[in-house]
Amino acid sequence: MNKEDLDQATRERAAELFSAMSHPVRLRIVEELCRQPRSVGEVASEMGIGLSGASQHLSILGRAGVVVAEPHGTTRVYRIRGPRIPRILDLIFEFCHVHQLYGEPSEVENSTNA
Repeated sequence: MNKEDLDQATRERAAELFSAMSHPVRLRIVEELCRQPRSVGEVASEMGIGLSGASQHLSILGRAGVVVAEPHGTTRVYRIRGPRIPRILDLIFEFCHVHQLYGEPSEVENSTNA
């Protein structure tokens, strides 16, 4: 598939997806949910954030289509939507590794300009 093959709706959805995963805490949440589904309380505890913050992050990820929530009794358990999200994370890791994009963005920019 070529980038020309993307229609406007797909571009907009992709931008929303990447925007949702662009926050470091949300990216960590996605990584953890790739390992196993979790409740809001478990996410909050593992991330070291409050329940409100965890709920807001999960809501953003849900609106972007990254996660889905399933009711389990009185709680909701969040899981990754399908197998492609872990593949996207693998591609991000591979891209950063191949191009040696580590550290702070300003450090990476300075090393490519030197």
